Amino acid sequence: MKKSKSPKTFFISICLINFLFISFLQSQNIIDAFLIGNNTTTLRGTQEDGLRTPRDLDFHKDADRQNELWVINESNMGGLGGSTVTYYNAGQNSQWAEYRKDSWSGHFMHTASAIAISENSTFANTLDCQDANNNASGFFSGLTLWDSDTSIYARVHQNDGMLGSHIDMVHQSPFSEGIASAGGNVYWLFDGYHNAICKYDFGVPHETGGDDHSDGSVWRHSDVAVDRVPGLSSHMEIDTVSGWLYIADTGNERILRMDPNSGQFAQNLNPYGEPLALYWRMSGTDWNIVADTDLTYPTGLDIYDNRLLVSDFANGDIIIYDITQDPVVELGRIETGLSNEIMGLKVSPEGAIWFVCTNANELYQITITPILMGDLNGDGINNLMDGWLCIQFVMGMSELEEDQLNRADVNYDGVIDIFDVLLIVDLVLD
Repeated sequence: MKKSKSPKTFFISICLINFLFISFLQSQNIIDAFLIGNNTTTLRGTQEDGLRTPRDLDFHKDADRQNELWVINESNMGGLGGSTVTYYNAGQNSQWAEYRKDSWSGHFMHTASAIAISENSTFANTLDCQDANNNASGFFSGLTLWDSDTSIYARVHQNDGMLGSHIDMVHQSPFSEGIASAGGNVYWLFDGYHNAICKYDFGVPHETGGDDHSDGSVWRHSDVAVDRVPGLSSHMEIDTVSGWLYIADTGNERILRMDPNSGQFAQNLNPYGEPLALYWRMSGTDWNIVADTDLTYPTGLDIYDNRLLVSDFANGDIIIYDITQDPVVELGRIETGLSNEIMGLKVSPEGAIWFVCTNANELYQITITPILMGDLNGDGINNLMDGWLCIQFVMGMSELEEDQLNRADVNYDGVIDIFDVLLIVDLVLD
């Protein structure tokens, strides 16, 4: 833990505290607290729940369903096609799981690789295959749209002349590896076959189990050159603060971001195997490299409270980045030790980290073991003595033990400074 350069006199320190207390109080970031090391990792799901090569997960966006965690499997309990396991009351004592497989998942969830749930309660999945009809010379694969209504998904049209319970599909991206919801029926997709990032707009979904995909639109951003690793997902997420789309470019061992509102029409493309309302190649897309150091197979990716979280399939590390800074700064790593396992990760609404282990067929939750931040003297409460101890350390008048240093870094920035003093004073006043 570093000590900041401090004012030379107590008078200057007190003046700074009074000034900064009025003008600035830096909020704590719960994600940074995971880097202190006081974490608990809990096994929350197994093969007994129906996990079969799980590759991704997402929490429902409906406020009444926010503790509903959906896991998508590449395979199922028998036959072709992917499947899902939904965990209700995820992480709570009352948690329970439900396995579902649509009767037409052999096509619509063929080798399912990623899932994203929209705020309108639809969800979509990508397909890590060349052709969803198993045609060796075909390239009919892409993105499928579903309704998360549990009275519809994998319940209607399971054994009649309709095509299961899916509500739309567009087949222009073989070997698609990652997905991000852009709201409504619009999704971004990692196109592993064309080595590009694509935007898919399903328009108005067809009837449940239908096959009219003609109002779909696709924009292929070929400037954003990405590369897949066979069998691995490459997850993506939109930062709601900046609007950037963050991408795990697994094959190139890096993390990218692109401005989803950038780019211009470059070329009309001919859709494969189906009519579409629009299929454009875009050029001039604004993108850049976020991180390319000490990454081998970045797969899982999520954004929470100005923090980018990335899991590396090779060594199991979960890397945390501060995306408020330019360039983006790596803050640290959670070393899970689960090499060749973690495929997808997601932060829950309350700030717990969840991830799936694809080979072990397991779901895990990481939580922070509570410690009372700012309690430097260890008496179980925040009081003026804690503030005084922190001031003494900042001024170079005394030293702190390792445990005290962890408690003193109230804003989790790795530096004990005047801002931590301010936050301790704020905790005392509260």
